[in-house]
Amino acid sequence: MFTKEMLTEQFSQVLISKDEDSGKDIVSLSRSEDSKDNAEQTVRKQTMQKNKNTEKRPMEKKKELQWKRENCAQPVGKVIKFTGTGPKKKWHYKKFEFHGRKYGLEDSVLVMGESADQKPYAAIIKDIYIKGKEGYMKLVVQWFYRPEDVDEEYLGKWESKGARDLFYSFHRDEVFAESVKHNCIVHFVPDNKKVPNRREHPGFIVQNLYDFVKKKLRKFTDNDFNKQQKHEIDILLAQTMSRVGDLPDIEKEHNITMKPRRLSPILEKFGMLTGNLDRDNRLDELLKAVKHKCRVTEKKQAGDYDPFWPDDAVPVVCALEHVLFESFAEDMPKYNNISKELVDTFKSSQVLAERILNGELKPEQNGHTLDEITTVIKESPLKSDDPSTSGPKV
Repeated sequence: MFTKEMLTEQFSQVLISKDEDSGKDIVSLSRSEDSKDNAEQTVRKQTMQKNKNTEKRPMEKKKELQWKRENCAQPVGKVIKFTGTGPKKKWHYKKFEFHGRKYGLEDSVLVMGESADQKPYAAIIKDIYIKGKEGYMKLVVQWFYRPEDVDEEYLGKWESKGARDLFYSFHRDEVFAESVKHNCIVHFVPDNKKVPNRREHPGFIVQNLYDFVKKKLRKFTDNDFNKQQKHEIDILLAQTMSRVGDLPDIEKEHNITMKPRRLSPILEKFGMLTGNLDRDNRLDELLKAVKHKCRVTEKKQAGDYDPFWPDDAVPVVCALEHVLFESFAEDMPKYNNISKELVDTFKSSQVLAERILNGELKPEQNGHTLDEITTVIKESPLKSDDPSTSGPKV
C-alpha cells in the first residue's frame, strides 16, 4: 500500500521519459539532493561497461537536466527570515506561485501522489523556502492521512462517516513546491458535533488524529497531547467554527429525539402523525402557532374568510411541514431552524399565518412559494397585530 513515506521517495529520483507524440524529453519534478550520488554511481557503472566493450560506438549526446525558471515555482513577496549558514542557508517566504496559482503558509493543499493514477495527498504548508545554491523552492508540509493509508488494526472502533474522512497528523516532510496541485478545504470537527452539510460546506472532514509514531488513532480531546500540539489543534478547530458557524451537538440532538413526548391528539385524530417524534413535535408547534387566526366555534362571523379550528388548519400546516421536510431532509438543523422561525412569526404576527391559511401561499415544493415563505420570515419588521385582537376568534 502506498504511504506518505513512499511519496517522499519520488523526490529522490530523476526520471527521463520520451514523449512519443512530441518527441520532447519530459523530466519529472524529482530533484532531490540524493540524486547527485545516484548519478555518480551510474556514471561509474557506465564507464566500467564501456571499458569492457572493445567495439567502437558513436558518442551519444549527453542529456542535460535543464529546468527553465519560468516553469518552476517562484517566491512571492519579500524574504521573511533567514536560517542556516553556508550551503545550508535558507531564504524563507510567506507565499509562492506556481502555474498562476498562489499558495501561502498554513494553506491546505493537495500534493501529487507517487504516480499519475494515484490519489493526491492532503497537507498543510508549514514552511516555504529556497535552500542554498539550488534555487529551487521547497516546502515543509504536515500530512493528512486517508483511512485507507492506515492499517485496520490501528483504527480501533473508528467508523467512517463517508468519503470526506481524513485524519490529521504531526507527520512532516520536505517536498518540492511543484508537487502542489491546488488548494483544498479541510474542516476540523469535534467528534461530538454534527458534520457540516456537504452542499453548503464542501471539503474534507477531520475528527481524529493519527499518531504515525505510536500507530494509533487519537481523539482531539485526548489529554496526552503536549501544550504546543493542543494549541495547534485548538486553532484549527476554531478556524473551522469561524468559517461554518456553530455546529449542533450530536448528543443533545440524540437526547431530544429519544425523549418521550406526548403525541398531539389533534394530529392523531386526523391521522397526520409522521412517526418521527421531531417532525410530530414541529407539526404540533406550528398548529398551535396559527390557532389565533382560526375561529374555534362553528359560528362564522361576517366579513373575510376565517378558517375553522382545527379542520381547516391541519391540512394546510401538514402540507407546509411536508414541504419543509422534503426540502431540508438532509439538513435537519436547517429544517428545525426554519420551523422554529415560522412558529415565532406565526405567534407574533397574523400576516404570514393569514396568507398560509387562506391559500395565498400554497406550500408547493415545485413552485417558488417555499422561497417566498422563507423570505417573508426574514423580512423585518413584520407587521404585528393588535394584541387585543390576536386571540382565538369565536
